[in-house]
Amino acid sequence: MKPFRTQLPPHRRRHVRRTFDARVQAEWSRYGGDPRRILLRTLRERFLRQHLKGSGGILVELGPGPGRFTPTLRRSTRKRVVALDLSREALRAARKRAPEKRGLARVDWVQGAGEHLPLRSRSVDTVVVLGNIVSFAALDGPLLLKELGRVVKPGGLLVADFPSPAASAQEFLYMGSRRRFLRRVLRRPKYYFLDQVLATGYQPLAPARMALWEFRFYTAAEARKELARVGFRTVDVMSVAPISAHQDRIAAIAHREKRAWATLLRVEEQVGRRPGVLETGHGFVVAAIRH
Repeated sequence: MKPFRTQLPPHRRRHVRRTFDARVQAEWSRYGGDPRRILLRTLRERFLRQHLKGSGGILVELGPGPGRFTPTLRRSTRKRVVALDLSREALRAARKRAPEKRGLARVDWVQGAGEHLPLRSRSVDTVVVLGNIVSFAALDGPLLLKELGRVVKPGGLLVADFPSPAASAQEFLYMGSRRRFLRRVLRRPKYYFLDQVLATGYQPLAPARMALWEFRFYTAAEARKELARVGFRTVDVMSVAPISAHQDRIAAIAHREKRAWATLLRVEEQVGRRPGVLETGHGFVVAAIRH
């Protein structure tokens, strides 16, 4: 695997790369195992298949991690997939899980940063950016989106997910209730940046205060605006599991029976496209077309 060389990345980018190098298995488990995690993955996969149906040409997967969504993408394009990630260890894990098979697009594995894509302008048909990659770029998020606008052809497709301030607070408190630090957070919301995230959408890097990442959250309106600024017209937005994202029992009960599971997926997708719920659930996914 020959990595793409960029200029020395800033401290934040090194922190993200090293952290993900060390948590490859945890990233693989993020969308697998219990029914709730399977639900979050399945809804994203269904959104992908709906918008990638019949796509061709070059498809770029930015931030594939250990390759959880790569098989879906390989079945969705007739040409090839370029999987680009900061983490060399994640790319190695993804590559092991992606053997060459007839009927599946071949994959080029590239180490690099989304803010400096090693691709020609207007050379890409589709870009998929899952895993909150735009938000991990933090204050460089507009630069990353500008790069995506540069490389995607007119008429090309972008599928990305975004965490909103409301959804992130919801998940943070949900985690706190499961890991027994909820009362501590609610006693000192300013210390844990809860108020700042809700007011500004920005979380600084402060590991001692449980802020493990520098992160930029987006409302649905902000995501549309940022995408429009770099030449994308939003055609679909869906909240991911607005009903069940933080209600384990719903997913666990539905997963026991195929028909019940299918109904839950349908209901989640219908509710998830209602404007009033776009910033709840497990963030939201966006499909947009390049002008």
